[in-house]
Parts: sequence; structure tokens; C-alpha cells
Amino acid sequence: MFELFKKRDFSSYISDTIAFFKTFGKHFFKNYAIINGGFLLILCVLMYFIFKIYFEVLFANTGAEQGSYFLQYFNENFALFVASFILFGILIIVLSLLNVAYPIIYLQLVGENEGAEITTSEIVVRLKQNTGRLLKFFLGLLFIIMPIIILVFALLIVLCFILIGFPLLLIAAPATIAWINLSFYTYLTQKTSFFQAIKIGFSLLKQQFWAIVGTTFVVLMLIQIIQSFLTMIPYLIGIVAFLTSNRSAGWNTDNNSSLGIFISIIFIFAVLLSYFFNNLVIINQGIIYYSLREENENLTSNSQIDLIGTDNE
Repeated sequence: MFELFKKRDFSSYISDTIAFFKTFGKHFFKNYAIINGGFLLILCVLMYFIFKIYFEVLFANTGAEQGSYFLQYFNENFALFVASFILFGILIIVLSLLNVAYPIIYLQLVGENEGAEITTSEIVVRLKQNTGRLLKFFLGLLFIIMPIIILVFALLIVLCFILIGFPLLLIAAPATIAWINLSFYTYLTQKTSFFQAIKIGFSLLKQQFWAIVGTTFVVLMLIQIIQSFLTMIPYLIGIVAFLTSNRSAGWNTDNNSSLGIFISIIFIFAVLLSYFFNNLVIINQGIIYYSLREENENLTSNSQIDLIGTDNE
């Protein structure tokens, strides 16, 4: 049985993340596909549509007139472009919120159900109950926290010119990701206010700063390596195949169209992988969150004491 509330260190943060997916992986991703699959499918179709138009325009005309041709095509289909990008933006926001909220809700139910099977309807109901809080956190993050983060990272980028910025960026990036995720866990799980969640998230980060930053950095790097490998290998194979198969026949419009479709599919595949792997990051942050709560509140010990009292009765 997977133990959620448990005191952990750097190595167990990573090992218990792997253990979670060994225990719940099949059920977790099955429900993820059921809840998010429709949105992901619409996003893929929309991305393919946008890329198809882009590559048709890109390869339709070459030379000095290409820029004016693209501008003319944009003006003639202005309403379509605007509608597509608005729908694309809404889908990105919805998927991003769901993609972060789903692992948080799932772990919350794991902690509450104590080994009992979690149903899809339970997850959906809990997500619906938190819809307002999701939007509030998103707006607070976008308009209050993000401007501060942008200013800090802009300063760190400037410091890169004197080299000190590079190590600071390597620390600040995972620290910021951990801070936001721990705050989001606090906000949804403990039903705090936005600013209180941000404050508690920062306190949790400071509690085991180097272990949390190190774990987050390692997980992000592993995911980046795996994702790059999964996307670059088929991309390189496809490019080599296109170049070798058309060397003798010559390059034509059909080749351009096929290349555009191939690049679009690879890009869509990369986006799907990013959503998939994001679950690993959020679950890892959840393992950290529940470990820190156990360290601060001794929830497991208290529940065991309560059970002893119940048994005596």
C-alpha cells in the first residue's frame, strides 16, 4: 500500500514518485485520458489546422513576395484566424488548469480513501467543486505573482553577463516551480485564501529548500531528456527519409506539403508529451507537499493514536 503522509528526504522524494506510478499509474492515466482526452483531441485538431494553413502559406510562395502573400492571406481570412487563436487560447488555459488540478485532486482522494478505489465520477465532482478556486488561483498567479517572477528572472538574465546569473537561474527556476506547486496544493487541499496559500507554499519551500530544489531540478532534467529523445529521434529519421527519397526525383510542392504535415505531427506529439510528463512533475511536488505536512503536523501518528483509543472502546 502506498503511504502518502510520510517523512522523506531527497532520495525518497524521487523513489516514492516512481513508487506512486507503479501503484496507481494505470488507473491514474486511464482517468486522465477520460477527463482530459476530449480537450486534448480538440487541441490536436486545432493545432493541425493552424499548422496546415501556416505551411500552405509558407510553401505557396517564395522569395521577396512571401511576406506580402502571407499578409494578404491573413487579411482575407482575418475572422478565421482570430476565432482559431481565441479558441486555441481558451483550450490552453482549460487544459493547463485541468492538467495541474487533476494530479492534486487525485492525490487528495488517495489520502482520503485510504486504499479504496477512486472512481472517475469522484474526480470529476471534486474538479467541478474547485472550478471557481482554480480560476481565482490562475488570475492571481497571472496578474500578481507572474509580474514579480518576470522581473526577478529578467534581473537574473542580466546577471548572466557577469556569470553569477547562471547558477542563480539553475536554483531560481526549480525553486519557483516548487513554490507555485506547493502553493497550489495548499490552496486546493487546505482551502486557504490565495495569499495565505502563497505564504504557506513559500514556508514549505524554505523548510527543506535544497532537497526540494534538487528533487525538482532532477525530475525536470530527466523529463526533458526523455521528451527530447522521444521527439528528436522520429524527427531526425523523418527528415533524413525525406531528403534521401527525394534527392533523385527533385523537390516539388507535394514534398513541401508532406514535410509540413510531418513537422506538424511531430510538434503535436511533443505538446501531448509535455502534458503527459507534466503529471510526473505535479505528482512529485505532491509527494513533497504531503511529506512536509507530515513533518509539521504528524498526521499519521495522530491518526494511529486515535485508532488506539477507538480499539479500546
